[in-house]
Amino acid sequence: SQALVWQAGQVWWRQRRVQIAAGMLAVLFWPVRLTVLAPGELVPAHPLVMRAPLDGVIDVFHVQPNQVVTKNQLLFSFDQTLIRSRVEVAQQLLATAQTDYRQTSQQALSDVKAKAQLSLLAGKIEEKRAELSFAAEQQQRASVAAPQAGMVLMDDPSEWIGKPVAVGERILRIATPGDSEVEVWIPIADAITLPEGAQVSLYLHASPLSPVPARVRYMAHDAVQRPDGIYAYRLRATLSEPTHHRVGLKGTARVHGDWVPLAYWLLRRPWAALRATLGF
Repeated sequence: SQALVWQAGQVWWRQRRVQIAAGMLAVLFWPVRLTVLAPGELVPAHPLVMRAPLDGVIDVFHVQPNQVVTKNQLLFSFDQTLIRSRVEVAQQLLATAQTDYRQTSQQALSDVKAKAQLSLLAGKIEEKRAELSFAAEQQQRASVAAPQAGMVLMDDPSEWIGKPVAVGERILRIATPGDSEVEVWIPIADAITLPEGAQVSLYLHASPLSPVPARVRYMAHDAVQRPDGIYAYRLRATLSEPTHHRVGLKGTARVHGDWVPLAYWLLRRPWAALRATLGF
């Protein structure tokens, strides 16, 4: 009886092996969506960058991170000690130039040489007046206010107190409520080809059961080094629908690529690791 069962099994296998092989081959070529997982974050889409309007030292911050501010609300102020001294020096230099001009104008009534110096002294007065105007303008710009309402995005304010800054250095950002998008950092090994408007799902750590849907807006051409030392491509995705989550929340993003055979989906990473190891 065992021999008969064995022979029946052999006959069944010979009859079905082609079908089984065809089925396995069909499964390997079954189309699946190629996806990658990468760190993601909700970031402001069009933030207003507040930069240092002058060279100086920041003295005090009037706002805190994630604080909602109104238009014309003070953000931070510079130490005005040096600025006030520049204004006082410019005032003294202007007063000296005006005194020299008055004395020379009196001498010019009887002295031809003194009369020739009047135009030179008048130009010097205008120069000192311009310097005073510039110093006074710098004094007015020492207190920086918010040009629009929004949320303040910045690091620890205490790190800025007493720190010298240069003109144009970024201090903080102001984000308009609701104006957010998804930022994803795709590692070099996972830099797959993405179709236009590829789908992105951001699973926030604070709300993993409610993914934030988005569509790819662009992916950077060059990889840059992140603070953790890993090189990755920056990807920005526009939200498909409004979200109540605030900017700054982090999570894991799933980026959907093209349709590929299941065999490619299974062998992509092992094959890449093998080529990197063997060098072929």
